[in-house]
Amino acid sequence: MLFLSRRKAIRKANPRTTFPVLERKIMPTDPLLSLNLKNGLTLLGWDQSKKITADHWHVCVMVEISIPVEKKWFGDNPMDEETFKQIKGELGESVVFQQKRERQFIRVDEKDKRVKEICKNVQETGVKYLGRDDFAAKYILKVFADQQRRRQG
Repeated sequence: MLFLSRRKAIRKANPRTTFPVLERKIMPTDPLLSLNLKNGLTLLGWDQSKKITADHWHVCVMVEISIPVEKKWFGDNPMDEETFKQIKGELGESVVFQQKRERQFIRVDEKDKRVKEICKNVQETGVKYLGRDDFAAKYILKVFADQQRRRQG
């Protein structure tokens, strides 16, 4: 699966835009969390924890949803064909929602417990919001608006 890494991103110029975009990288392992949401999207989660001292960890779970840019997401809020073509031309075939859930300075014997705790929390709380029918449309419009703002200023 693909993800966008903010800190280690390789910046390159996109020929369609005047600002740099982040290059996608491939996740090294299978996801530890995979949920099919009620809106048809799939939520994936990876353990990206790092050892920071001999007996402590920085626990991090990266949650990601790949959202194809399709007109079906805008069923309740129809948009004209020209606007949709502009959005798809700007964003491409898909956009990626990402969220990090982190815990700092966790003892080595508590690491696995904290990772499971974060995954359980994502399943209980995150799915309610991310699984809403209007989530994909709102996120696509947010990413589009962010790119428009970057272009202007």
